[in-house]
Amino acid sequence: MTDDRNDEEILGRALARAVETQDVRETPFESSRLAAHPARRGGSLWQLASVAAVLVAALGIGAWLARPAAPEPVAASPTPTPAATVTPNPTPSVTTGPQPFTLDHDLIYLGRIGLPPVGFHVPIGALAATKEDRIAARVTSLRALRPDAAPPGTRNFLWNNTFQGGVNVTISGELATVDLLLENKPWSVPEIGAEAGIVQQLVYTATEEPGIRVVLFTHDRGQQMRVGEFVFSQPLTRENVSGYRRVDPQLMGEEWVLACSPDPCPSQPIRLTSSHSVDYVAMGVTRFAIQVESGQPPTLQVAPIKMDDSVATWAGKYVLRIDIAGVEANPGLAIVERSPLRSVRSQVDSGRTTYELALDDLRPWRVVMLKDPQRIVIDLGGYPSSISDTIAVYSPAPGDPPVRQFTAIGLASAFDATISWRVRDSTQRVVASGTTRTSIVMSHQWGPFQFPVQIPSTATPGDLWLELYWLSPNDGSEQGLVRVQLKVG
Repeated sequence: MTDDRNDEEILGRALARAVETQDVRETPFESSRLAAHPARRGGSLWQLASVAAVLVAALGIGAWLARPAAPEPVAASPTPTPAATVTPNPTPSVTTGPQPFTLDHDLIYLGRIGLPPVGFHVPIGALAATKEDRIAARVTSLRALRPDAAPPGTRNFLWNNTFQGGVNVTISGELATVDLLLENKPWSVPEIGAEAGIVQQLVYTATEEPGIRVVLFTHDRGQQMRVGEFVFSQPLTRENVSGYRRVDPQLMGEEWVLACSPDPCPSQPIRLTSSHSVDYVAMGVTRFAIQVESGQPPTLQVAPIKMDDSVATWAGKYVLRIDIAGVEANPGLAIVERSPLRSVRSQVDSGRTTYELALDDLRPWRVVMLKDPQRIVIDLGGYPSSISDTIAVYSPAPGDPPVRQFTAIGLASAFDATISWRVRDSTQRVVASGTTRTSIVMSHQWGPFQFPVQIPSTATPGDLWLELYWLSPNDGSEQGLVRVQLKVG
């Protein structure tokens, strides 16, 4: 057994230092909002969506929510053929022959300040025949990628660092043990974000190999490895280091009965279209939207599925499965390859459509239901420091400059749909405050919010902190607190 809580607390502190949202931001292995509410039923949600549509128009955020995705519809393609299962063991294991509809696993992962890393293609497949060799080749490629070769907004924290080559990999089941030649020298972490970035890049890159979910890093023939204050004391998954609060698939799943308005549901066929985007609505946010073109779906289920990506070659480590009544206009498979969304598959059977979002990792998601037109919007991720179990701030982003006027935008699931906010100046004095409401009035539903913020001239110059929370109806305590630091320079 491993101490998962300790892992996430340590990396949580490293991520907090990277974005400087607070002195210490621990992210313990505790249930998210979704884990705390494994099944949600009932509610006339399409009727609630009617109210939402009016409020959204009043708030002027309809256009924002209508950004499901840049034009990236699910494209039709044949159903993928599963690949043969590869059973890893301590001896080198060879996978031969091309596989249909496979993802690009010639990837390393590059860091982003305050966000999980993103995949970047490097040509390694032809040079490595075994799983062990492929993992070693990916990790070695990390230290070799020059800064000017990295895409804008990403960082390679391993460039010109202590590790200059020399990798030994052993595999046992889903676990890879990766020993790096460091010549007993410490890692260099000279800048904010480097500690968390190095850890994330190493873990995500090593576990890109299909069938490998867990990795233990050591150095110089099995010695315990340390990066800054972070110690690789045990095997880690991507979820351990992503920065998000733990999402446990065994405790999760959401189900709604979508009441029709007017009742009963119309008899006309239910036709659906879908679209997706990554980093378009906000940095770090993946959005999947289902638009109801005709009819009204009576049911919707959302659930995560742990996948074996050595068998399901189109899938990632996890799949978020959405099951809805209705027929998708373009069923099939679309290979996306934009972290964390690897592919989208849709299948129609007996008047129902199942959408499967193949993901790099399992991260929190939020479901918003809107009307005129009827849409189901599913957002995943975002800045971990800007997300709590009930509040997700999309704008401003951590590190944005502190200006006198700005607009706060996001989603929340709060009691009575009421969100409180305040702004602290560089002395932590509250200089502005207020309340706002989301467009969904039931506390267990996510709804959008948007409100203007005006900073008075009396505020002490320097960094600002925007804080959002809601008050418990039981004792008035602050719930779901999110702090977004706006930085000078």
